[in-house]
Amino acid sequence: MKLRLTTFTILTAVVFLTSAAPALALEARNIAVSKVSDTAAVLVVKTDVASDVTVEYGSSPGVYGTVKASNGLTRHEILIDGLSAGMTVYYTVGIADSADPGTTISISEKSFRTARAPGDPFSFTVSGDNRPNSGSAPQPVPWWSIMSLMAGDGADLSLSVGDIIYGMTDSAAQNAIRYDGFFAVTSQLTGSAPMYVAAGNHERLSSAAGRDAFEEEFTLPENDGADAATDGELYYSFDHGDTHFVALSTEIPGEEGMVTGDQQAWLEADLAANTRPWVVVFMHRPLFRGMHAGDPWVDISNAAGQQNRADIHALFLLNDVDLVFAGHEHLYFHHVEDGIHYVITGGGGAPLSPTPPLAEGDVFAASDYHYVKADESLALVAVDVVGDDGAVLESFTLGEPDLGLTLDTTYWSSYSDYLARNLTAGFTLANTGEGTAVDARMVYLSATNSVSPVTPMPLVVGDIAEGGTVDLTLEFGIPQGVVTFRAISYATCQDLDGNLYQLPGPSPS
Repeated sequence: MKLRLTTFTILTAVVFLTSAAPALALEARNIAVSKVSDTAAVLVVKTDVASDVTVEYGSSPGVYGTVKASNGLTRHEILIDGLSAGMTVYYTVGIADSADPGTTISISEKSFRTARAPGDPFSFTVSGDNRPNSGSAPQPVPWWSIMSLMAGDGADLSLSVGDIIYGMTDSAAQNAIRYDGFFAVTSQLTGSAPMYVAAGNHERLSSAAGRDAFEEEFTLPENDGADAATDGELYYSFDHGDTHFVALSTEIPGEEGMVTGDQQAWLEADLAANTRPWVVVFMHRPLFRGMHAGDPWVDISNAAGQQNRADIHALFLLNDVDLVFAGHEHLYFHHVEDGIHYVITGGGGAPLSPTPPLAEGDVFAASDYHYVKADESLALVAVDVVGDDGAVLESFTLGEPDLGLTLDTTYWSSYSDYLARNLTAGFTLANTGEGTAVDARMVYLSATNSVSPVTPMPLVVGDIAEGGTVDLTLEFGIPQGVVTFRAISYATCQDLDGNLYQLPGPSPS
């Protein structure tokens, strides 16, 4: 019996070790538009076996004037060039097995838009922390729902704040499988809109295998900083419409949880050189309201981390950064610090975290699966936070002007005015909103206690910059015996898009 058992075991092992691996069938693992500028884009095509890829594209549906090819690879990067700003590009992809050219796949027509020119409105989405809860688990169910909603939005581009896979492995093969699982979900979006990624801690850049996998799987813009040769795609910037987008890395080995060293120097130069009116930053770990106690920006006993947080926030303030997106915490959190909107959007599918109590500067928080959609124009950025069921959790708008009138002083400007009972009042008209008040004017003025305004309406004031003020002098006729009264005023202005604002509402006349 022992001899038979041993023989059986040995034979079984021999059969297992010498059996040929099952042949891979030709399959497209990822088709993604990347590095989209106003004149070109890169189309990434990933297959499970070496393949020959042909891409045909043009500016009209079904009409393709240009053909590009790439042969003998499993991951192809094909330059789509000869484009123009805001152009819709239509393309098809043909794939053939390099070893068996008769085995083919045809990808039906898709389209994407090139980067918009300044003044041309567009929309973008933001998501993060969609990773599974373990290396063997599939991408979470909420992430499929979110991706379907994002694909249906038709946005020009998408941002990811990282933690897109559970990459805690040094196995290149396992990393490839996990990224393929991610692409299986995102392909419904990325064939038509580029996804720009800021790596999270679960992409594990501290591991050579993790870093190699991230840089292999994504084709991203590159920075021109001092460490561009090693960290070129880990942080970068690009322009689209009236917005300058900046991706930062909080995961550079040896600098985890901060933005420092060569990256900080590059950031200073990049922001200083920007000419677009809107600035949007995205990264993995949040600068404010983080909840991982050991992170340098969270740990108040970490002097270097606290100083770095203050330095980066000051740099954002100096360069008029408007929105900063982060993840790492598995919830939605909206915080405003010195006028900058810091948004944690970590509800892509990983297990949710409870919301902490709101504190000073906090606007809204929700422990819900979600993503963010933003509509950008020259004057406004309108933001909707959308749950995985399509319900809107929060909405806010950047760039809206808001006017307020404050009384500074009252006086009789002359003895004759005193005799005529014409009182002069000095007011300050302030734009307390987040955008320029264009063509501001007072359109209605009245008063209580039978006091009669003397200054004719409308009173044209002109443009008032964000945070700006204008001094106004108004006159009132004061009846004998009146010692107090209340002035009632209405104003109008426009934003840079020409939208009309009536403040505090439509005037009575």
